Amino acid sequence: MAHSAVPTSDAPNHPLAVRMGVIAGVSHNVVIGTVMGSFSVMLASVQARLGVKLEEASAGILLMLIGASALAPVIGVLVARYSLRMLLMLGGVLTVLGYLLLGLTNSYALYLAAYGLCFGPAMSLAGSIGPATLVTRWFNRNRGLALGMVHLPIVIAVVPVGLNAFISSYGHVAAYLTLAGIAAVVMLPLTALTLDHPPGYVPPAATGEKRTADGSLSVGQLLAQPRFWAMSLANVASTTSSVMLGSLLVPMGESWDFTRGEAALLASVMSTVGIVGSVLFGWIADKLGGARTLALIGFDCAILWGVLLTTPSFPVVAVTVGLIGMHGAAAIPALGRALTDTFGQPSYSRGFGLNTVISLPFMGVAMIGGSRIARETGSFAVPITGMVIFFAIAILLGLYASTGRKAAEPEAAQA
Repeated sequence: MAHSAVPTSDAPNHPLAVRMGVIAGVSHNVVIGTVMGSFSVMLASVQARLGVKLEEASAGILLMLIGASALAPVIGVLVARYSLRMLLMLGGVLTVLGYLLLGLTNSYALYLAAYGLCFGPAMSLAGSIGPATLVTRWFNRNRGLALGMVHLPIVIAVVPVGLNAFISSYGHVAAYLTLAGIAAVVMLPLTALTLDHPPGYVPPAATGEKRTADGSLSVGQLLAQPRFWAMSLANVASTTSSVMLGSLLVPMGESWDFTRGEAALLASVMSTVGIVGSVLFGWIADKLGGARTLALIGFDCAILWGVLLTTPSFPVVAVTVGLIGMHGAAAIPALGRALTDTFGQPSYSRGFGLNTVISLPFMGVAMIGGSRIARETGSFAVPITGMVIFFAIAILLGLYASTGRKAAEPEAAQA
């Protein structure tokens, strides 16, 4: 059968693309949704069972985030070099193992190991980098929208309520073992159906720059690209915004004289409206391009964070926080589209992994520095002003990243 190569940007998505998208969405939701959704619900039982303080129990999630971020560049390289199917399955196995450790041990050291050594790598392998890479490989048209759909936070929205009711009836051991069973039954068979590339995939030819065997730029080459740093830092502004608001929203609300219940409601509004942003800005990224979408997010969020400086009423804050949450959820599809537009689809996993580790110090400063400044000054005005400035810079960075030619795409062989 004769084959003719056509650029994937002009070719329709392969008929199996939707199936790969479902696999990516399930993998992302099971890992991130269950781990992040269950953590706060299980904290009280962890303290009682292990005999530790709240801050010691909370160290688990910090270790997981550090592990996921530190390993992200390495996993980005592994995803580019080795079978994506096997790496997604490995993430599923680590997720199952982590829940088994949590359910069957009363050791604090193993509790930390479950989060740092199991869930941390699983978050990058099967929660973020792996699923997003699968989408970028299979979706040529509407790639940004597909990334948005895959990253819909469906499971994380239902796990806390459902798990809380489950624990009250069956206890923490049964809860952890059930989560292990769900991950095993859902993830392992489904990720085994992963196909690394569409049939007939051909890596892009080098265009004036030496690339790796799969047509991607190396880590060093990406770090040497000013446009990579521009889009990465523009995206970091959104990531930092989400982390700061998510971690400090309750004390922020109380500083504005809202009740604790009202402040907690703001957190729910932020998460709920965020679901819309993942799809909406995925669609926008397909229309404008990823880098321009990052600039648009920066423009909108600079205004929204500025509104918080005016100490508005609760309804205005609720709308503002919801819109900030919506833009925060837009970060992954916008960055994904920007990376593939600029450096080509094969470079996505390396670029995303590098962006993850670049964002870590910014998130740490936002959480720790923001709370300390607020405690010392008695106001969140300085951290909020800092976010306004960061987003103003992000506008310029996104616009700069949108300049220059687009990368050569892989070729898809068609009958």
